[in-house]
Amino acid sequence: MPIGPSRPLNLAKPESIDIRQAARYFGARGEADSATLTLLEKCAAPLLAAATPRAVWLEADVESLTQAGILKGEDIFRHLEGCSEALLLAVTVGPGVDGQIRRAGVGDIAAGVASDAIGSVLAEQAADAAEAELRQWAAEQDKYLTGRFSPGYGDWPIGVQPLVAAALDTARRAGLCVTENDLMTPRKSVTALLGLSDHPVKGRLAGCGHCVLNTRCEYRKRGKTCASE
Repeated sequence: MPIGPSRPLNLAKPESIDIRQAARYFGARGEADSATLTLLEKCAAPLLAAATPRAVWLEADVESLTQAGILKGEDIFRHLEGCSEALLLAVTVGPGVDGQIRRAGVGDIAAGVASDAIGSVLAEQAADAAEAELRQWAAEQDKYLTGRFSPGYGDWPIGVQPLVAAALDTARRAGLCVTENDLMTPRKSVTALLGLSDHPVKGRLAGCGHCVLNTRCEYRKRGKTCASE
C-alpha cells in the first residue's frame, strides 16, 4: 500500500475547554486555587472563539512509512508491534489561537502563560476528537487502533516532522506548516501516528498507562501528555 492520499476530517469546535487540565499545564499542583481558575476561565472564552480546528489523515503500510524515512528509532517500532499498517494524523486549532495567545500576553505575562496552557489543552481536545473519528472508521473496517504517538516523543525524532507534513499535505489541506527547526505553525497543532491492526493490540491502547515509554516519558515528568505541546 503506498502512502496516502491524505483525507480531511471534519472537526467540530469543542463546546468548552477543560479548565482543570489547563490549570495543570499552567503549573498548578493539585487543586488549582480560585484565582488561577478565574484567570483561565477569563482567557478561555476568546481563545475558543478564535479556534478553527482542522485535521487531515492517511493510511499506509509500515514498510512504506519506513522506506520514506518517517519511522525512525526503536520506540515507534515497539509501538507498532503487531501492526502492518498505520494512520498518520495532523490536527491544528488554527492561526487564530496563536494570535490570541500573543494578544493576551501583551502587558499581562500571566494571561499570556494561561492562554498558552489553554491552547495546548484545546489542541489536545481536537486531537482526541480526531482520534475518536478514526476509531469509529477503524471499527467499521473491523480493525483496531493503538493510541497516538507523536514525533519528538521517545526516540522518534522531531526531525521527521517535515516528512510527516509532506505526506499528509498539511500546508494545503490544513494550513499547517513546519518551521526550519521542525516545529509546527500554527503552534497549537498535533501530529501523530496510530498503529492499525486486524486484531486488538494488547498493551498499546489509548492513554499514558499503556504507552511503551512508561517511566521514561519526559512529558509525564512535567505533568503533561505527548499531545499537549
